Amino acid sequence: MPRLISFFLISLITTALCSAATEPAWQAMLQWDNDLLTGSDRDYTNGARIALLKNLDPDQSSHNWLQDSLHKLSGADAEGPLGALRIRSNEPRFYAWGVELTQLMFTPEDPAALSAPAGQRPYAGWLGIGSSLHVKTANSATSATFTLGTTGKNSFGQEAQDWVHTNISGSPIFQGWDSQVPGEMTLNLHLDHKRRIQFLDATHDWIIQMNGYHEWGAELGNFHTNAYLGSLVRLGYQLPDTYGIPRVQIGSHGHALFSQEESERARFSIFAFAGARATAVAQDITLDGPVFRDFDTGTQSKPFVGELLFGFGLRWAYYELSLSRTHRSDEFKGQTENQSFGSVMLRANIPF
Repeated sequence: MPRLISFFLISLITTALCSAATEPAWQAMLQWDNDLLTGSDRDYTNGARIALLKNLDPDQSSHNWLQDSLHKLSGADAEGPLGALRIRSNEPRFYAWGVELTQLMFTPEDPAALSAPAGQRPYAGWLGIGSSLHVKTANSATSATFTLGTTGKNSFGQEAQDWVHTNISGSPIFQGWDSQVPGEMTLNLHLDHKRRIQFLDATHDWIIQMNGYHEWGAELGNFHTNAYLGSLVRLGYQLPDTYGIPRVQIGSHGHALFSQEESERARFSIFAFAGARATAVAQDITLDGPVFRDFDTGTQSKPFVGELLFGFGLRWAYYELSLSRTHRSDEFKGQTENQSFGSVMLRANIPF
């Protein structure tokens, strides 16, 4: 745990030093997922994330070794098919560095069970930090994120859940954390690409506008290995120029991606949104267990998972708040019921 916090602080300081000579704003984001918001207490039961993003001068080229590696992975300088799948070489580019701290918790449905009963999710927790590079144009954004994390007791899943259930929700205390997925250090690479759905720009001058994006991405490592496709569409008044998945997602910061003029049109926005995602799963440490040690979770992840989400948001000046609900298909073989959970996101653009 001390090493994780130290790495997070070093990443934050590095981001600040690399950005010291530039003027663009910081962006801070707080996210919270919890199934209590939808009336249950099981499976993916809680997720919390804090992320910081700093927009950089387009001409900045001095990076450390990690930033140089993420720069290449983002496709910013790639030619041929690899670059075309991410950003287009004829578009002006903007860069941002990010750091994030995330905690995820998973439990079975029965709080009295000392281990997960058949058909229920095993106990698991994950705590991790990430450093990311984001390359943005007027119509797309590509993110490359490196995360370092841990499962097991050092993820502090039990302590966090016990504190919330005792002091906030009054829910029963779960008794089976001793059976959780054991500790394993995780290293993961996350790639995410979003591209604007341009035909929706025809509504730009209407009272009620529409916009949205389609996305693809992949994760590789002993935490998650998967690939996904998805899309999200918004409908509302004076839509903000920020785009992002409203629930907790590593590597997605909800950038101000597109025309910077959009944010100047009005201080107030109100909008609704809906999205979908399909994920092909090769490995999930919270379901399949550790990669480098023997542990039988009693479950096996399903190869394909689908999601639907919907919600609404408000923006006032530099602040944006969204509330959403996600419905997710079965994630493991033998799962007896699909899951839904609620999400809250608060984003602040800091003008210094």
